[in-house]
Amino acid sequence: MNNKKPRDPLYPRGFEETHELKEQFSQEFPKPNKKQEDDELSPLKKLNHKLGIYLSPKTTDISDDEQKRKIGVIITTIIILTLIISAYYFIIYEPSQEQLSLAKTTKLNELHDLYSGGLITSPNAMILENKINEARSPGEIEAINIMTPATKDWKEHHKKSINLNQDKYNRTMAVYENESKNIIMSYSEAMQLISENDATILSKIKFEKPDTVSVPILVSRLQAGAGLVKVGSVVDIYSKSNLTDEDTSTNSTSPEISGCTVLSIMRYEDNGEIDSEYSKSKMKIKGNSTYPSENTKSFKSDVLEMIKGAIVNGYDENETFEMLKSYGVKLSNYERQINLGDLDAQYMLLIETPQDKVNYLLNNMDNIVLTIPTSDAPDWMVNEISSTYQNY
Repeated sequence: MNNKKPRDPLYPRGFEETHELKEQFSQEFPKPNKKQEDDELSPLKKLNHKLGIYLSPKTTDISDDEQKRKIGVIITTIIILTLIISAYYFIIYEPSQEQLSLAKTTKLNELHDLYSGGLITSPNAMILENKINEARSPGEIEAINIMTPATKDWKEHHKKSINLNQDKYNRTMAVYENESKNIIMSYSEAMQLISENDATILSKIKFEKPDTVSVPILVSRLQAGAGLVKVGSVVDIYSKSNLTDEDTSTNSTSPEISGCTVLSIMRYEDNGEIDSEYSKSKMKIKGNSTYPSENTKSFKSDVLEMIKGAIVNGYDENETFEMLKSYGVKLSNYERQINLGDLDAQYMLLIETPQDKVNYLLNNMDNIVLTIPTSDAPDWMVNEISSTYQNY
């Protein structure tokens, strides 16, 4: 019985035989998997294969010279990189960091100098310190302005302090840091001091309520402003000499105490003793005869005794006092005008001074000198200075 399937008239002759041959061939020789083929040809495997050849002496033989050459290249490269990194660090990086650190230290010192005392906890000080610490270059640090905000903060601080530290005479006392110098001044003078200075000066001052006492001192005419100070004069007190550890004398360049008020002046009683005689002679000649004549006037008194007499109604008290008012000052002033005076005169002065300066005055009475600032000069001094410079 023939079971062969009839040929499909639509297919060409021999098609079925060819199809059977292809199936038989594919079974005997199977086609490789595409994924396995791709893996065999992947670049990573190729690279690994090449590295294995290069690094493994078992697979590929490399000559000793070639191996030494490659090792030398590697060592040379490492040395060059080390030198470049070291040069950059020591020549560029480290010096720049030192300059940055120095600039920060300098700026921080300036900040702490200007924001000291009452402003040490100022918010602006904290802000400026953070800006300095965060700066990345000396130029950036240099551009930080400390003086302007510090001056503004100090002026506001001192104005409040002056208002809180006034006595009943509307005065305040400026105390200079590290100078042991106190200046008693009026409210307006203190405000002018604040307005005319920047933080460099203002950071070294604090204002306190004047705590003063009157101190009697006995000084020579030289020490008493040539005897030309008067009651109400505002004087500065200097020291003629300061003894150092080597017992050498050095002149003081700034007053020990400023703004002291002269409350009273007494001159030695001997200066009130008057024994004066005025004589004027005249000679007439007539022929062989001469006729001499002499007119003599004398005056003898004691100023203090006259005052005593007025007190006990021996003289008219009002008239006597008016006549002898400011006798000592008038006497010194006339001596100044005629350029002749008692240089050995001694003066007892009552000086208003800060309480903490009392011991200094008492212990240095022989070395102090009272000077009259030209800003508070008496009328005669103002006139003399004005007349000297009016033609310039």
